[in-house]
Amino acid sequence: MRFLVLPAVLASLLVACAPAEPSPEPSPSPAPSPVQAAPNPNLVAFEERLESSSSRLGQLVRALGDASAGSPRELELVAGRLAAFAADETAWLEEHAADPCYAEALEAYRAGLAAIATAAEAFEALATAPMPPPDEEGQAAGEALADGSTGLQQAAALAMRARAACRSGS
Repeated sequence: MRFLVLPAVLASLLVACAPAEPSPEPSPSPAPSPVQAAPNPNLVAFEERLESSSSRLGQLVRALGDASAGSPRELELVAGRLAAFAADETAWLEEHAADPCYAEALEAYRAGLAAIATAAEAFEALATAPMPPPDEEGQAAGEALADGSTGLQQAAALAMRARAACRSGS
């Protein structure tokens, strides 16, 4: 038996996978001193984590799309992986406090992860719902996932903008 998730959910999944809009090029500035040129190591670690998690989220979204056309058990398993992803990333945030210069980016990441956790719960509920699942539940799950993806994209954009404020020694 195939488990079908509504077209609205699949459309939301495509939105969640869409790449972030490119940010405008910064205006050229005078050559920085060596201290100014050295990036904040905590921000560098945060940006690396964001890049890695965005890639992993994309893989999970594709797996979720595939599972939505499979059995309820397949959907439940992928939703569980999505929940574990959100929990692992949230735990990483708890262990890595933000410097004030990029705290806004970290909070955007935290909000995105909360939305992803909500989406995971909703997809798990869809997997165990009576056939077929209600339209509203499928749409809510997809929208939460899209919100989470947008949160990660916003965090990356905010982190990039914070680079100037986060130079070591400032």
